[in-house]
Amino acid sequence: MAGSLIKINEAIVTTATPSVTLTGIDSTYDVYMVKYNNVEVDTSSRYLQFRVTESGTPNTTTNYTQAQKTFRTAAAFINNTYTNNFVYANVSVLGTSTGSSTNGVFYIFNANNSSEYTFGTIEVNYINITPELFGDAGGFVFKQTSIVDGIQFILSGTGNIDSGTFTLYGLKK
Repeated sequence: MAGSLIKINEAIVTTATPSVTLTGIDSTYDVYMVKYNNVEVDTSSRYLQFRVTESGTPNTTTNYTQAQKTFRTAAAFINNTYTNNFVYANVSVLGTSTGSSTNGVFYIFNANNSSEYTFGTIEVNYINITPELFGDAGGFVFKQTSIVDGIQFILSGTGNIDSGTFTLYGLKK
């Protein structure tokens, strides 16, 4: 895959912000990858979530569905399914203690096809509030036929993303 990823957009968070938006998805590539590293939050017991953007505006409808399997170091795995106005980037709450952070990779398909749903894969690992190591693997569907041009990360409830690097790549055809 060396040379196959083309960086399109990057946001490096060093001060608290309520959301991070990456735009730049268009018809240039069929598949896009979003990667985030060392994301930390300023308020305990929050989930990192995301939603797609259309013309740069986050879509806040309930047209999102996801399914994931969560692997844990301190207990058995969990099967998760959700229908909401966002997608969970991690399905256990993050904390503010040292080491509580999240990392993930998503692949996004059909984003620029207005006659198909946009869908993607999710691969995440993180240290939650306990602290306990978690890993999530699954997928999501944005059940609306429209042109998707980006992705916005937010926290559940109130709070800010304190730090982290968020990067959008296109995969060469």
